[in-house]
Amino acid sequence: MKNVLIENILELISKLNLLELSDLINKIEQKFNLKIDNNIEEIKKNKFDIFLKEVGDKKINLIKVIKEITNLSLKESKDLVEKKNSLIKSDLSKEQCEEIVKKINNVGGKVEIK
Repeated sequence: MKNVLIENILELISKLNLLELSDLINKIEQKFNLKIDNNIEEIKKNKFDIFLKEVGDKKINLIKVIKEITNLSLKESKDLVEKKNSLIKSDLSKEQCEEIVKKINNVGGKVEIK
């Protein structure tokens, strides 16, 4: 029973954007009088990189989105999508990251932000 509750909480947390996640961490720290310092600086940093982790089932649509985001040619975008853990774009603000993540998620792709 407890594992199901924890899994549900983790699933909900995974749907948060970076700003919401940072706010949640701060509220947890305050509520339970904790100080979580693992990678907080990374969350609060100003520039981020986006890496493509999963292509999904709409590969052609994903290639078109990557082409739009990166301004690469169609062939270069296809090569980028086919390469594992490829860097999509770097040195982005949080807002730019969230916008790009939404576009990629809408066509079934999964990304990692570093």
